[in-house]
Amino acid sequence: MEKWVTKELAEYAVGVHFEDYPQEVIETAKILLLDNIGCMLGGSQSKLGQATLKPIEQMGGSEEATLVGGNCKVPTIQAAFVNGTNANALDYDEVLFGIGHPGSSIIPSALAVAEWKGLSGKTVLNAILAGYDVGNRIGIGIQPTPERLQHVWGVGTWQTFSSVVAASKALDFDLETTMNAYGVAGATAPLPNTQKWGWDLSERPLHWVKEPTGWPAWTGTTAAILAANGFVGNKYILDGHNGFTNIAIKPYSACRWQHPTLDCVTLLKAKHDLSPEDIKAVNIHSFAWVKTHELYGPADMVDAAFCIPYTVTQVIMGEPPGLGWYTDEKLASEEILNFSRKVKVSVDEEMDKAYFAEDRLSARVEILTTAGNTLEKYVKIPLGDPRNPLSKDEIEAKFRNQAAHCLDPQTVDTVVDKIYDFENIEDISTFMPMLIAHGS
Repeated sequence: MEKWVTKELAEYAVGVHFEDYPQEVIETAKILLLDNIGCMLGGSQSKLGQATLKPIEQMGGSEEATLVGGNCKVPTIQAAFVNGTNANALDYDEVLFGIGHPGSSIIPSALAVAEWKGLSGKTVLNAILAGYDVGNRIGIGIQPTPERLQHVWGVGTWQTFSSVVAASKALDFDLETTMNAYGVAGATAPLPNTQKWGWDLSERPLHWVKEPTGWPAWTGTTAAILAANGFVGNKYILDGHNGFTNIAIKPYSACRWQHPTLDCVTLLKAKHDLSPEDIKAVNIHSFAWVKTHELYGPADMVDAAFCIPYTVTQVIMGEPPGLGWYTDEKLASEEILNFSRKVKVSVDEEMDKAYFAEDRLSARVEILTTAGNTLEKYVKIPLGDPRNPLSKDEIEAKFRNQAAHCLDPQTVDTVVDKIYDFENIEDISTFMPMLIAHGS
């Protein structure tokens, strides 16, 4: 074996210090923290979020870490699981290329162990950055080929490493303990799923596990806690032939594959002041995965987040992204269903090639108006991509919209201020209770 990859990555994570990061990187970590907590707050109030949060609240247990958007503290690993799941509930959380949502496994793990142990905001930010830095490298390294991707996809597998890196760093493990933690995490990580999401129309609705994000947060956090207590893991988990081998913040609460299309529709709607009554048809040209989202009449909120006729309709009808897209009233709306039938998807072969060759999500949308005009827009790189980023103000506005479902306005202001000054929080157990739902 020429390299001991597991050891190299562990040595890096153990050795990196908060002071080693440039200030712009630290500021990015705080923006990611703000965005992810906002997604937890909004997601906690959804049907998926409540189905996850309520049973864990009822189980109770040692009061160690806050259930964001809930009403209590629970054991650390339970909080990591619930908050990680709810961060992804609305499909509004950031993405790494097109391969997963690392922040929704990293940030809940770092926050949970830090609150449990009374650690500082600086420690949390350092753990978050280490989780992204090491975990993302592993995620990129073990991605399947385009051909293999048609059969398996292992988001939960690699994000377990993202979680365990963050938890181990927060707990200030030495090299030996860190390597044990990585070994335990790798041995217990969720297997790549077999693309049995229910993409086929005959199998809809899609399952609610989705990528996942909460399970790797649970597994990685558990692995770190076990390693801290002497549990032995395989220190070569990332090595050998049988081992494991740019963040975009979302402006829409839907699968990232849909975003170039939603950008096109948003821009055409604004430029031409379009109302639903003005539109006869919407024709989408994009890469092949988008065709699997051509569904009419989604069964529930997860199905709807992966239903492009539905999300396009939300944009055209002017509903802001977030929890409001997925209310029972909207899911049952005949008006929305009828309009969504005007939306059709075609595969563009060049865009499909660019998706795999350049990690480029593109779309071209034609809107046929009732006046007989054809309006067209092409988006090469969607909003939120590092090549076309959201502004800090746009990300903060997204946070405030989601936080308003759980927190009173004064608390929202305080939370935003605290996150922007997170490195100066001495003990985050004074911060996390602010994220309990107002009125709980």
